[in-house]
Amino acid sequence: MRILLALCALILGMTPISGWAADFTIRLSQFHSSESAQYKEVTLPLKEFIEKESGGRIAVETFPNGVLHGPADGFKALITDVTDITPAYPLFTRTSFHLSHGFFLPNAFQTAYANNQIAAELYDDYLRPEYGALGVEVFFHATSAPYALLTKTEVKSLEDLKGLKIRGAGGPVNKMVEALGAIPVTTASTEILTAFQQGVVDGVLVPAESWLTYNLDEVAKYIVLVDFGRAGDIPFAINPKLYEKLPPDLVDVMKRAGRYGSLLQADFVESNIARGMEAMKAKGAKVVELSAEDIAALDTAKAKLWTEFEQEHNKAGYPATEFIAKMKTLSSEFGAMTHDQMIARQNELNK
Repeated sequence: MRILLALCALILGMTPISGWAADFTIRLSQFHSSESAQYKEVTLPLKEFIEKESGGRIAVETFPNGVLHGPADGFKALITDVTDITPAYPLFTRTSFHLSHGFFLPNAFQTAYANNQIAAELYDDYLRPEYGALGVEVFFHATSAPYALLTKTEVKSLEDLKGLKIRGAGGPVNKMVEALGAIPVTTASTEILTAFQQGVVDGVLVPAESWLTYNLDEVAKYIVLVDFGRAGDIPFAINPKLYEKLPPDLVDVMKRAGRYGSLLQADFVESNIARGMEAMKAKGAKVVELSAEDIAALDTAKAKLWTEFEQEHNKAGYPATEFIAKMKTLSSEFGAMTHDQMIARQNELNK
């Protein structure tokens, strides 16, 4: 009878009935809140996809709210079998990553779809070795919206930023803060709101889709449109040993799930950019537009970040010039890539 019920579920494309034991259980952990859009719009649909596409042979247990490990412990949690899939950000172990930080360069990509797809296509040649050295693989690629600056005090020009303490996230994000003329202060993502409320920082440099995730609309009074780069390489990673436990057909399900997760993440980012801005304005936050002179100064600072990245990594023995050229070529080709265009490209390349 159980076999008959399972076959019916497979035929109908349904998740197996309650009480039916899966053959494999996968743990998906994250520091994002169970109330966040990130969890509701990316994690839960991804869980549903895996369970449905596997015919119920894989069950996905989700662990939001950082209950299994902290934000900076993703790599360790994967290789010590605390979890199977979790965010694994290069920013948190920045000295272990090199070319991956190129995805943070200013204005490199027009959309999250383009960013994620380019990361997928450059992964094998340039990014995989960096993740592999830490014992993990990227499960799905992820990016953020371009960074914008939120402050409690009015900022009318770049001159007003000098001496202000601005929350960064280490590595390339701190370089963005320095390019603004401010002082970077690195805090964990879970401490952003508290640091902002208590005056540990005067402002925060955060992507628009994360404003509501961290409840920054409760504190920020000004939105300074500095239009810096994205957090362009903030993927969810997987312990590759998991694939060894699965039969080939379920490995295929997981690979397809990874591509779907990358698409979901891009959908989440693009849809929440406007949502974050609307929510901030609804609470009285004012948008600050910089002068043409300040914008020109920022453009110079952004160009310098590109040059410094290329020179620094070439000198260290990494093919930065080649990597940047390929990244720029794909970015130009993809332009303002959309949801449907990303799907078409995924199907074309199977990645």
